[in-house]
Amino acid sequence: MRRETMSRWFVGGLLMAGVALALPMSAPADDVKDNQKHERQLQADARQLDADATRASNTPDGQRRVTERIAKEFKVQPSVVTDLHSRMGGYGQATIALALSQELMKQDKTLSQQAALDHIVALRQEGKGWGVIAHELGVKLGHVVSDVKRAEKATDRVTGKPDKADKVAKAEKPEKPEKPEKPEKMEKPAKPEKPGR
Repeated sequence: MRRETMSRWFVGGLLMAGVALALPMSAPADDVKDNQKHERQLQADARQLDADATRASNTPDGQRRVTERIAKEFKVQPSVVTDLHSRMGGYGQATIALALSQELMKQDKTLSQQAALDHIVALRQEGKGWGVIAHELGVKLGHVVSDVKRAEKATDRVTGKPDKADKVAKAEKPEKPEKPEKPEKMEKPAKPEKPGR
């Protein structure tokens, strides 16, 4: 009896330890999924920003206006945006780096903008994805996505991208012509009565 009770306690203890060890593992898995989702969103936003900037470069001084708009959004000098654009290969990637650096500076008040950007660019040049970089820096990628989205919307106005109201007007289908009236059905002739009924 005593041996059986000890076995139950031992097995119960092992089960409790297993559950305790398994629970913390689920939280990082959720973080990884969120980071992957946010990283995909960031890449899509970066492509859109680059497409908008390309469209803007077709207009007189469009590049300058896009650069100034992004700089204004992140409260940096336009030269910082220009430098990042050339180092990272596009406005989208530069905007993500700016957003990450701002989040990093919120965590570490001693960091300068340039030091934060240099650190992020170095990590990116090592081939690390934005999700990995954010995880290593302890930054929530969701905040970065929001900042990049805001910058993308700000550049929409500069690039001449139509507003939602314009899109809705274009999306409306022309009215269909009315259908012609159907001719009235002819009445069927009455059936003749059968004799003998």
